[in-house]
Amino acid sequence: MDDKKFNDDELYSVEDSDDELYAEKVSLEKFPPEKTSRPKTFHSKNFVDSETQAAENKKKSLPHEPELKTKISHAETGGGVISAVMLVYSLAEGDKPLFFLSTALLIFLLRPIIGALAGKNNRAVQNALHSFSIVLFIGSLIMLFL
Repeated sequence: MDDKKFNDDELYSVEDSDDELYAEKVSLEKFPPEKTSRPKTFHSKNFVDSETQAAENKKKSLPHEPELKTKISHAETGGGVISAVMLVYSLAEGDKPLFFLSTALLIFLLRPIIGALAGKNNRAVQNALHSFSIVLFIGSLIMLFL
């Protein structure tokens, strides 16, 4: 920064200028008249323009629906095995909250497989199993603290 000290009066002046007003310089047109194409804009790699998405939806002629999960990852397979072991242990020990907790986890992890068996009702079955597993989990927590 300069050693010169600024005075507020020097920075902000209220003097009239002979220049044209700023509002007169600004044009209301978005693009210059000689330029017919849109200016280049930069977006992230995953950006989908609304016009592009509308064109794709017209091609499909179906409303956009998210895809259902059909494959199980290695982590989910491991979780299913652990929940099955927990289920067997809870049956052997007579632990009701652990039984319902492991059943809720097992149902949640096996949703894609069970839903695939339902055929055209895949989405409805997976949604029902998801809701049921959440309710079962909350019920197991309530049983644990009672």
